[in-house]
Amino acid sequence: MDVLRARWNDLYKDRLPSLAKARDPVQKRWPVFLDHCFARIVLDNAVGRDSPWTEVVKAPAVKHMTIAQLEAAIQLAEKIVAGEADLAELNNRSLQLRGKKRKAAGNEEHTSPPTKKQRTTPTISAYFVPSPSSTPNVKPSVTETTAVEAVASAERTDLQTSMAAEIQRIADSSLTPFRKQTLTLLCEIPPGRYSTYQAMSDHITKTSHKTCARAVGNAMRNNPFAPEVPCHRILAADGSLGGFGGHWGENGKFAQKKHDLLHDEGVRFDSQGRVKGPPFRDFS
Repeated sequence: MDVLRARWNDLYKDRLPSLAKARDPVQKRWPVFLDHCFARIVLDNAVGRDSPWTEVVKAPAVKHMTIAQLEAAIQLAEKIVAGEADLAELNNRSLQLRGKKRKAAGNEEHTSPPTKKQRTTPTISAYFVPSPSSTPNVKPSVTETTAVEAVASAERTDLQTSMAAEIQRIADSSLTPFRKQTLTLLCEIPPGRYSTYQAMSDHITKTSHKTCARAVGNAMRNNPFAPEVPCHRILAADGSLGGFGGHWGENGKFAQKKHDLLHDEGVRFDSQGRVKGPPFRDFS
């Protein structure tokens, strides 16, 4: 039993997130990047089957699954690793089981992953999507600009596609317009990157309406869609941890959880508790 548990932990905590972060071609598309998302997809399909796994097995699953359930989860995870199972289709089915079904044409229950030509940005009111920011003062050469913009555009398209279901959940919610706007911006921050309350407020002030870092923080407080809508990727302006789950700083109730989520995505802090690297500011 311990061997099976160790194998399951390795697959969903390390192997699958590593492949996703590297965008390994074993999958046509990687719709998720975090370990708990891989656990959700595999367990819903291998253990829950016709319902979310949480209705079949008590959490934490690794401690309460039977041998047969562990073997089924491991088998499906290994098929995903080998490219023998389509992760995007499994993710869609998991979301359907959880009542997060994407709007699709016709009555089809399952659709194939969209090709690059078919990919579209999720429909959301223009009120919630700020206008593009102005260009930098220092411009690189035309060749450099074209290459950088092409890579950034491809990465943004992939991220928008992978976050389409979450963006739609935000748009369909009863949250205030400002909360919808801030949560939608969170969906633009790639795994392995972070931003700050100040960077977000600067962007909103510049492209939409005047606001401040405190207002952004309050809007994200008790994020109902966490961690899929990644408020854990927002830190304080000084590079410290900031808030999470309604608590603030390193002594906050959920500080370790926020650190774990960021660490799994590749964000690192120095010995003084300050994040390494520049914040993400490329909001669209």
